Amino acid sequence: MLLKTLVFLTLIIDLWTLDLVGMFEEENHMHRESGIDDLIKRYERMIESGENRYFDVEEFELLIEKYLGDGVIEKASNVLQYASTLFPESLNLQLREAQILAGRGSHMKAIPRLNNLLAFEPNNEEIHLTLASIYSNIFDHNNAIKYFKQALKLSDKELKSEIRIDIALEYQNLGQWKTAIAILEKALALDETNESALFELAFCYDKVNDIKSAICFFEKYIDENPYSVNGWYNLGNSFHRLGSLKEAVDAYDFAIAIDPKYSRAYTQKAEALITLENFAAAIDTYRDSLQIDNATPHIYCCMGECYERMEDYIEAENYYNKSLDIDSDFTDAYVGLGVLADLQSDAAMAVRFFEQAVLLEPNHSDFRLLFAAALIKYSKPQDAEEQYAAIINKEPNNSEAWEGRVDNLQRLDAHETALEILKEGLDFIPEPTHLRYQEFVSIFATGEEARALDLLDHLLLNHYDSASRIFNSFPDLLNDNRIADRYNRLKP
Repeated sequence: MLLKTLVFLTLIIDLWTLDLVGMFEEENHMHRESGIDDLIKRYERMIESGENRYFDVEEFELLIEKYLGDGVIEKASNVLQYASTLFPESLNLQLREAQILAGRGSHMKAIPRLNNLLAFEPNNEEIHLTLASIYSNIFDHNNAIKYFKQALKLSDKELKSEIRIDIALEYQNLGQWKTAIAILEKALALDETNESALFELAFCYDKVNDIKSAICFFEKYIDENPYSVNGWYNLGNSFHRLGSLKEAVDAYDFAIAIDPKYSRAYTQKAEALITLENFAAAIDTYRDSLQIDNATPHIYCCMGECYERMEDYIEAENYYNKSLDIDSDFTDAYVGLGVLADLQSDAAMAVRFFEQAVLLEPNHSDFRLLFAAALIKYSKPQDAEEQYAAIINKEPNNSEAWEGRVDNLQRLDAHETALEILKEGLDFIPEPTHLRYQEFVSIFATGEEARALDLLDHLLLNHYDSASRIFNSFPDLLNDNRIADRYNRLKP
């Protein structure tokens, strides 16, 4: 605790230095943007007035770059046409022409023009980068890597880090995650402040399911860059994925100490606290996030769930309704209200809210499962049967839907129909232990007791721990001495 306090104090004392650096960087950026804006105004005034004004070739290039960057391809094309009449031999303008073609989606027309330019300027990194970008867009990732690597050899130190990220992204597209990790780590060695590299690296470690290595990397990174808000945040995420929730909360706290307006850290911290079942602290954290960002239906819904878990149903309902005040179609809020109604044994209201959720997201199987369960409690088993059938029709491997459907039929004593459904379901579910126990119930109920008891023997010998679920659903089965004897005798 003392160490954590000392680090927090150090952060607070030193953060003003980072603020000053940020101010200078922002001022330089604004100055550059102002110059480009003035150039655009001068050019567009010329077009509007019809007057001829002088622009050098570099200014034309800047105009084209700006319009391309803003996605205004026609304006970029117009500048190119005008500039080409003044500077017809400019190779840079020919490069811009190829970039405009690529921007219009004419990649196959752009590639030969760029290759032709390479014959004149083989060391022009921008040509290599443009080719790499085109190949990436047409999903030819190996050629994209080839040209990015050529550009990497020619680029200055500032650009190398960004190009390495581009190369890493291509390897990600090829599924070569470990290669991408090595490249991203090298990119961060060149530019430890590169935010994109940090997040891509975390993503790659997650893909190879090597969270411990991710933690080792981010801990080392934090040792060298103790004021990196993104470093602390990604360390927190890695701890979170590993299940080290207290360590995750500590890491998110450091991120918040460095940048109290870093909203992502608040929401992730709150999620970790929910998993720790510290619902009151999670609510406080969500409230802190609302001091930074506008309220969202998701945040209010999460707060409602916290109150629900604390059994404060009045406040839970309040926050679910606040969520709907922002977005009347926010499905999770209807689900939350349905769960609240179910917890308070109000089957009619539960049905109403779950039905609304299903109407909004008809392909969400979990919502249909909740709706079906509520319909059964509301004494509408036939409607529940329709919901289970709808799920199975779209997701035949959904074991919960098969189990719920069979359970519904068994409670109606429709055992013959249940057996027909079971026969079909057993073909789809790879580990059908509970379905087999349900099969035992229906076989026994239809009078084939010897066959049913043989099946029960097999299930108890191989899946004894799963038996309690079926006997909790149908406790009267244990009133039969033959069943009770087997259950007690075959206990491991």
